[in-house]
Amino acid sequence: MEAQALATKMLTMQADAGLTIAMRMPILLKGALGDSHGQREAAKALSEKVSAVMESGLAASQAAAMFWWGLALNPLAQVDFTEAVAKVANSSLEPFAKRTRANASRLTGRARKR
Repeated sequence: MEAQALATKMLTMQADAGLTIAMRMPILLKGALGDSHGQREAAKALSEKVSAVMESGLAASQAAAMFWWGLALNPLAQVDFTEAVAKVANSSLEPFAKRTRANASRLTGRARKR
């Protein structure tokens, strides 16, 4: 179940990221030529990536810690390591998915469903 959610999230992120890149490139090119809007967009892109990396690391650590704590508190429980790994990966991708979804919506000027 978690692995299926991970696959869905990755496919959605790929579509949103491609759309974001396509919409951002002309804006960033103008920024390289001195346009202030393009320069703000570049700064926004950079700060989003730094904060997403920080959030992603924290989310992955938290999901992994919850798994190991659950195992330590109930050592006889049946464990599906594949699901646990998928849950950690899913948690670590969420900060990036949230930003790519928001950027695709913002740059295309339309509201997108989650």
